[in-house]
Amino acid sequence: MTAISVEHWEVFAREPGGGNPCYLIRATEAVAVEAAQLAARQHGAEAAIVAVEEAGIALRFFSPGGEMAMCGHATIAAVTALVAAGELEGTKTVARTSAGSFPVGWDHGRPPLVSIDHLDLQIGPAVAATGEVAGSLGMPADRMTGGDLRVVSIARAKLLVPLVDAEAVHAARPDPDRLAELCRAVGATGAYVFAPHPDGRPNHLVARQFPVDAGMAEDPATGVAAGALAAYLASASGWSDIEVDQGDAMGRPSRLQARAFAADGAVSRVQVAGRAQLIGQERFRL
Repeated sequence: MTAISVEHWEVFAREPGGGNPCYLIRATEAVAVEAAQLAARQHGAEAAIVAVEEAGIALRFFSPGGEMAMCGHATIAAVTALVAAGELEGTKTVARTSAGSFPVGWDHGRPPLVSIDHLDLQIGPAVAATGEVAGSLGMPADRMTGGDLRVVSIARAKLLVPLVDAEAVHAARPDPDRLAELCRAVGATGAYVFAPHPDGRPNHLVARQFPVDAGMAEDPATGVAAGALAAYLASASGWSDIEVDQGDAMGRPSRLQARAFAADGAVSRVQVAGRAQLIGQERFRL
């Protein structure tokens, strides 16, 4: 029997009790995979295995539904943990995942603000299925703005759905089976509904993310979706910044920072940033 230490982290919290939880395992034993799978299923949240390599860090991610290619908030938690432990020096590294390698940087804050660079992004054509999308989200079609529905990926593809206001975002009641069928048909791993924040601040948005095949109905803070949204909204040349409030419908208020760089009418770079806080630790005996 092997004892594995599992750290509980929360990332993107807007206030105490908010943010997206994840469970971090710093171990190289083969049993670490079993521990990550158990932590994800037991807590209904993502878990990650991290190891320091000569050229950066290696990460594997697990949701209650199985292994996943990339998880932004778990990456932020892993980097924060390694910086605090003195296992990462300087202010940058490279995170190697099954979705590819991502440059990661951080400042000297306590905890540090960690940013993930996404250089391989895809913005798909408009999805002509407004009625089906509205139906799968449990809302009338007039709650949608009429803006383009698009599948955008900076690591995992999300169907971006613009809604008329924050009330429409919070009123969404998806049909899980219908939404999953739709997302699979358009090549997305979930739907991200969004609208302007009621405070009227430019580039401040409200969003919810409904993942498919992840073993959970909703996600309280989704870095890859916020980054995809920044790419979707970028219109001017140079950097465009957004803040996204998410998780309120789950009682886990979160805030994500994302920015996209555009030039010559094309987005070529996206950054997602946030802070992580260690909440506790447990031991699994496997």
